[in-house]
Amino acid sequence: MKEEKRLSGRLTLVLAALLCLLFGLSLLLLPGAGAAAPTEIQAAASIPERTLTGGDDADRLPTELLPGEKLDLNTATAAQLQLLPGIGEKLSTAIVAWREEHGPFQKVEELLQVPGIGEKRLAEIRDLVTAG
Repeated sequence: MKEEKRLSGRLTLVLAALLCLLFGLSLLLLPGAGAAAPTEIQAAASIPERTLTGGDDADRLPTELLPGEKLDLNTATAAQLQLLPGIGEKLSTAIVAWREEHGPFQKVEELLQVPGIGEKRLAEIRDLVTAG
């Protein structure tokens, strides 16, 4: 009888340890679960650069750019351009209109020719855009 209780107690401890281990692993493996582990933070810093073009996920309208993601000024839609800081509906429409009138942007600095975009605004978005 004593031996059965001892075995039952050990079995309970082993099961509890396994559940804790599984729970801990689920926190590491499931996206958005728990706090970011230090390795996840380091991995985020090395995310490869990605350019969001007008054809990317046409049905998806993201609410923000992903880390390392850039908008291609020559293919981004007005809605996608509004993801940039300080670029609202009016400026995004002006960027698209400038592109349609003058052709593709050769370099990001050409944004200064778009009415409403000055040096300060360009500095805010320079690292978030590319002239494909």
